[in-house]
Amino acid sequence: MTWLTGHSAPTPFESVLAHRPELLTRFRTFYSTLWSTDAIPRRVLELCRLRIAAIHDCEAEWVVRDAAVQLDEAALAALHAGHFDSFADGEQVALAVAEQMPYGQHQVSDADVARLQRAFGSAGTVALLTALAFFDVVCRLKCVFGVVPKPRELTTPPLTEGCLP
Repeated sequence: MTWLTGHSAPTPFESVLAHRPELLTRFRTFYSTLWSTDAIPRRVLELCRLRIAAIHDCEAEWVVRDAAVQLDEAALAALHAGHFDSFADGEQVALAVAEQMPYGQHQVSDADVARLQRAFGSAGTVALLTALAFFDVVCRLKCVFGVVPKPRELTTPPLTEGCLP
């Protein structure tokens, strides 16, 4: 249980952010923007979000699933272990950069960015790098605030259901 209490919200993470309503509103807006772009496939975002959650050992983020992506147990195990060879080429490129984001963001090289641009174009590269940084922040916040894991399967991208995962 989080050490912050007193606010009722649809999810444990939102109940923490509800202590600052204006921040929650802006957070929701920014987070929904990450998922509403066509620049990056939803599957790539989901794979990267889960890999960053695994690196942080953030159970509160790991237990949330995008139902449309339909990852099987083998894919989840590979993500958790950091083994990407079973994923498509573009997914591998994105996951390689996601792998660096939590603790090696300064090692993301020009060559890494060039691979992202070949796979996703310039707009996709900007969208993906922004999403990776934000996924990292979400995990860090959930860990620091002691957000309770609440398994959830989203049938639509986050926030179209009205709440943060």
